[in-house]
Amino acid sequence: MTPEDRRAVFSHRQIAAIIKGITQEDGSETPITGKSLGEAILFVSEEAATSSASAHVIYGEHHSLSYTDCLSVYRDYGAALRRPPN
Repeated sequence: MTPEDRRAVFSHRQIAAIIKGITQEDGSETPITGKSLGEAILFVSEEAATSSASAHVIYGEHHSLSYTDCLSVYRDYGAALRRPPN
């Protein structure tokens, strides 16, 4: 991802997102909904470490982020993503 790509993703951090590819304890891969894009990036980057390599985040009409994309955005904007929205 380019710095411009990461900045664009960060600017959309409040829109709804779906996390896919996270394996649950029972082996199922139920999508995780109800999170904003920023929350989804934090989840994939911080909390889903055991099975996150196959994770991806779907947002907007036709956009998605791979695990490595999430880590890239997190590296630049992790602290800002943790702050509550204004």
